[in-house]
Amino acid sequence: MELPRIILHLYLLLTALSLPACARTYSARPITATVIDTDTQEPLEGVNVVADWVLYDPAWRGTGELEIIEAVTDEQGQFHIPGWGPKAVPSHLPYGTRLGNEDPALQFFKGGYRIRVLVNSRQPERLRPENDIPVRYSDWDGKVIKLEKFKGTLEDYGKYIHDPMQYMGSGIPCPWKKMPRLYAALIKERERLDSLGIHNTNLPSLQAMENYFSFENCGSAREFLRKYRQ
Repeated sequence: MELPRIILHLYLLLTALSLPACARTYSARPITATVIDTDTQEPLEGVNVVADWVLYDPAWRGTGELEIIEAVTDEQGQFHIPGWGPKAVPSHLPYGTRLGNEDPALQFFKGGYRIRVLVNSRQPERLRPENDIPVRYSDWDGKVIKLEKFKGTLEDYGKYIHDPMQYMGSGIPCPWKKMPRLYAALIKERERLDSLGIHNTNLPSLQAMENYFSFENCGSAREFLRKYRQ
C-alpha cells in the first residue's frame, strides 16, 4: 500500500476515535404526572400533553423528532406517556447526532390557560456527549404540575394563544397524525375565538392544515381528525 494512503487511513481512524461517543439507540421510561389549576389547586381534566424527544446534530442544529407522544389528562388531572424503545437514530443523520440534554420536553395546552413547557434540568451526567444517556427519563414523572388561567382581556388572550408545537424540532410531517387530540383542541379553540370575533392566525385552522400539508401526501386532515373533533 502506498505511504500516503496509509497516512490517510490512519488520519480517518484517529478522527473517528476522537468523535463523541453518543448513543445510537435510545429508549424512554414512562411518564405519569398530575396537572392542577394554579389558583384552585383542583385537578384539570382535558389538558393536552405532548412529550417531545428532539435530535440534534454535532453543531447542535435540530434534525427532527426521534419520538413524539401525546396524552390527555383524565378527571383526576392525571396523564400517562408510555415508555418506548429501543429506537435507533436514523442512519442518514450525521455521526454524533443525539438527543438534547433537556429531553423530553413536555408541552401543556388547555383553552383559556397559559401554555406551559417543561424540560429536564441539565443533569451533569448529560452535559458531555461521552456521558450520553441511552435510557431517558423525565424530571417531572410523578410530580404535580400547575397551569395558570390566562388573566387578561379576550383580545389579549387572542394575541397570546398559539400552537405550542410550532417552534419544536425541524418540522413534523403530517403533524395531526402524531398529535390528533392536540390539533383537534387547537382547531376547536380557534373556532371558538372566531365565533367571538377574535381572529387568531397563530392557531391552526382545519382548512389551512388541508391546504398547507397537501404537498406531503398526508391525506385529508378533515377526515383524519373527524372522530377527534366529535
